[in-house]
Amino acid sequence: MLRGGQGGQVRLKLYLSLLWMYPPEGQLPEIAFPARAWAELFDLDDPETRGARRINDAQKWLEANGFVSIASRPGHANAVMVLDDAGTGEPYVMPGQAAKKERSALGKAKQHRYVQVDRTFWTKGHIAVLSGAGVAMYLGLLAEQGGSKKEGSELWFSPNDAERRFGLKADARSKGLRELAAAGLVLTRRRPVDPTGFGTQRMRNVHVLQPSRLNETACIRTDASGSSSPWSEE
Repeated sequence: MLRGGQGGQVRLKLYLSLLWMYPPEGQLPEIAFPARAWAELFDLDDPETRGARRINDAQKWLEANGFVSIASRPGHANAVMVLDDAGTGEPYVMPGQAAKKERSALGKAKQHRYVQVDRTFWTKGHIAVLSGAGVAMYLGLLAEQGGSKKEGSELWFSPNDAERRFGLKADARSKGLRELAAAGLVLTRRRPVDPTGFGTQRMRNVHVLQPSRLNETACIRTDASGSSSPWSEE
């Protein structure tokens, strides 16, 4: 689990960003940026000292849990090598390549399915303005949508599925969805659980990703926070 508290938020953002920056095949698979630069990318407080320290702590945790290996280079930024995203400590292989290699192995290629996060998630500042809960909830909805960029698909998964598949507990779901709504990245609508039923209908919230909003400079609208949670347990 990459999330969990303030440290978990930085770990999630850092590992996701390392995957985004993973070098093309044939290049040295090392990523080296000063901790200060990462802190600035994530808009952490006091990037020169306290923010950089949070990045260094996140790197150490990722290394200790098998997500990266780090080569210390005195006087220079650490060289970080991304490892398997399951935390196995094995070398990282791009999911498309991994699926191709295991195409003949029944069921194994399926585990390498992936979705792509648009580069504007970083270049327009969304990685900075969203908390770890917001990033995690966005990834969960994107995975549920299957990575499609088509707008309009209504998404829903049960609270049990959200926790089992993505490690998203109720407070993280509520916080994440409030942020995504305030950032214009998600619309939430009420829909009947069974639209063909008679009598009193049970309702639930469904969520619609707004991928075109990623092309705009990221911001959280303070007038959209509200006090009610957009997440429905059913």
